[in-house]
Amino acid sequence: MIEGIAPILFTPFAENGDIDADGLRRIARFELDGGVHAIGINGFASEAYKLTDAERHLNVEIVADEVAGQVPLVIGLAAGSTEAAIGQARELQSYQPAAYMVLPPATMDNGSASFVDHYVALGGATDVPIIVQQAPHIPGYRHTELPVEALAEIADRSPNVRYYKIEGPGSADKMKDLAPLLPRGTGMFGGGGGITALGELQNGAAGLIPGVGFNEIFIDAWDKWKGGEPDAAAGIIQAGDKLVKAVSGSGHEVSLHLRKHLMKRAGYIGSAAVRRPTIAFDENILPDFFRIVDELDLRVSKG
Repeated sequence: MIEGIAPILFTPFAENGDIDADGLRRIARFELDGGVHAIGINGFASEAYKLTDAERHLNVEIVADEVAGQVPLVIGLAAGSTEAAIGQARELQSYQPAAYMVLPPATMDNGSASFVDHYVALGGATDVPIIVQQAPHIPGYRHTELPVEALAEIADRSPNVRYYKIEGPGSADKMKDLAPLLPRGTGMFGGGGGITALGELQNGAAGLIPGVGFNEIFIDAWDKWKGGEPDAAAGIIQAGDKLVKAVSGSGHEVSLHLRKHLMKRAGYIGSAAVRRPTIAFDENILPDFFRIVDELDLRVSKG
């Protein structure tokens, strides 16, 4: 079972707009050296929705090679149909992922039953465990949020669905309601950059799937939580709360810009480019942001 802190890597881009393969390797290595428990690629944090099919495949190839079995590899899938998702799952199986983190096809709203059937069919078509991703905080996926009964039905009908990533408003409460409905051994993960991590842990989360840059906060908290020291875990999370809110409290695209500027300053990537369309990012906020980071004495401050 996957548990603990499993960040989704961002996709660094060179000045010409191409994927910076060496930069992606350095980002992966930074997270591995920090002691993460798993690594993911091709999620929202990777800007997978802005990549071509070939680029998403390249991301997997690079990260799988760099991880090389040191920790479990999670690959994001966001196909527009069940058939396309099955095809992608079979194609990527050679990279030996520990799980596919799967968004539902979001172009049309065909009702919750169609999303349930999507996951059941995919779970039956691949041997790789499935993470059902719920992301109602992302505008294009608002209508894909499923009630806990529907989420539990997926696991009941497809034993290969072993995990859930629950994020967005009310994620911790939803975990509390979902946990007693799931088969024993099914894991729930928080997201949202860790902004509600403490409540998610308190309600049964098996870990967190955040972004990159400062995961020692969550790793240290997780170690305390697993060690039976919930108050110490809460203290660590609260100490990092100002940084987490600065990065994840103003929307997804702001988070992308801030994380990339942070890793550029530390020397891991050469460009902080975020693919268009994106927000008009005000770099005047960076000095205050960097001060928040540096007050915490993190690895990323030391370069």
